[in-house]
Amino acid sequence: QRYSNFWQWENRVKIYIYPTRGEFIKDTGEQAWSYGVARYHEKEILSYEWNEGFMQALLPHEITHLIFRDYVGFTGEVPLWLDEGVAQWEEPEKRAIVRGVMKTVFESGKALGLKELTQSDIRGEKDEEKVNNFYIQAVSLIDFMVKQFGSDDFISFCRGLRDGKTLDEAL
Repeated sequence: QRYSNFWQWENRVKIYIYPTRGEFIKDTGEQAWSYGVARYHEKEILSYEWNEGFMQALLPHEITHLIFRDYVGFTGEVPLWLDEGVAQWEEPEKRAIVRGVMKTVFESGKALGLKELTQSDIRGEKDEEKVNNFYIQAVSLIDFMVKQFGSDDFISFCRGLRDGKTLDEAL
């Protein structure tokens, strides 16, 4: 336990569900491809009313964002691909399909190198294909790191970022 009552009572995560996708997009300013958003500092998750995948994908994804950022903080060099990759790692269906889909991205010639991926910020991107490629590459990297080096080394990598190491130093 890192903090006394950190995730309890008044400090708990608040989940807000909009009645429609349109209202969610309009009120939050998210891109049309977005299904939800985690607001780190407010400990809030925002989405809209939809049935398929909410409990299996969106909720674990957004909660993971909050927990991961609570752990690594906001001052270090934490690239967006790492944040999104870890969040997707908690979506069981993504884990199951990551290798096959990444193979398709790679064969299409649209895979990014680590440097380009690290510099990418898709939050304002309107091209859904670019967004999807970014997300699949992010979770693919997490899949590779965890399976190749193990969860203990992955935790050490994240701890290094939390403690102020650069991405290269932590890697």
